[in-house]
Amino acid sequence: MSPPPIYANLGSSARSLLNWRYHSGLWQLDCSTMTNSGMEFLTTGFANQDASKVFGSFQNKLNIYNYGITLTKGWNTDNQLFGEIKQRNNIVEGLMLKLEGRLQPSTGSKDGAFSAGYEGNDHTILGKIEIKNNPVLSLSLVLRDNEFLGGVACDYDLSADGGGMSLKGALGWSDALTSLHVELLNNESLLFSLFHKFNHRFFTAIQIDNVSEGRHLNMDLGMTYQLSGNALIRAKINNKNEIGLGYENQLRPGITWSISSILDGKNLNDGNHKFGVGLSLAC
Repeated sequence: MSPPPIYANLGSSARSLLNWRYHSGLWQLDCSTMTNSGMEFLTTGFANQDASKVFGSFQNKLNIYNYGITLTKGWNTDNQLFGEIKQRNNIVEGLMLKLEGRLQPSTGSKDGAFSAGYEGNDHTILGKIEIKNNPVLSLSLVLRDNEFLGGVACDYDLSADGGGMSLKGALGWSDALTSLHVELLNNESLLFSLFHKFNHRFFTAIQIDNVSEGRHLNMDLGMTYQLSGNALIRAKINNKNEIGLGYENQLRPGITWSISSILDGKNLNDGNHKFGVGLSLAC
């Protein structure tokens, strides 16, 4: 049996279904390729229809399999440089070490982070400390007993004026068809999500929380349905009467396009509707 997920990935099945490829208000292009030597290249571009702003990024990843090392470097159109070195399952089976850094040459701003984690059959531990003016120490633990999952996570502000500590706890249950997730944030906000596969074509998810400002209740309900061939449709609705619709189709291996929209259900005639188109190229 594979190790349990890290804390940040608990409940990710529902989140992914409700958010993946809903690129409303954007024109998006993703291009990726890999050389025979195992070097990966990824380029992503966005064009914001409202702000008329274009953003792009380039990432290069090299896997050194004999030593379990992955080297990653990147750049974006905000002129920010990024670098990461990660080592996994070489020193000790299940151990992960990662060092990352960011630099803004135009302003001299820089920061980084060091992470260490360990995966066992029934537990996952992760620690991270940010290397910057106001460092934050993050620790998390996830335990699994058969289909049951439980986790805790805390963030502690190490800066001189100290913002204190935030604490999160989660319980879940997951099998091949269903994933249930309940999370308590700082003993104040509650999040609940449920993901279920009715069959190999039809997936659905629901998420309820009060984590937004003002502690208002938010509810999202969504689904995806696999059509014949390589096409699928997706839809979602929330308690703000926002309706999301999407269509995705793999034209051929390595070429996938998608279109999505977020409609204002309160005012279908003159509402602030958003549309988006995405194209993904891989070879």
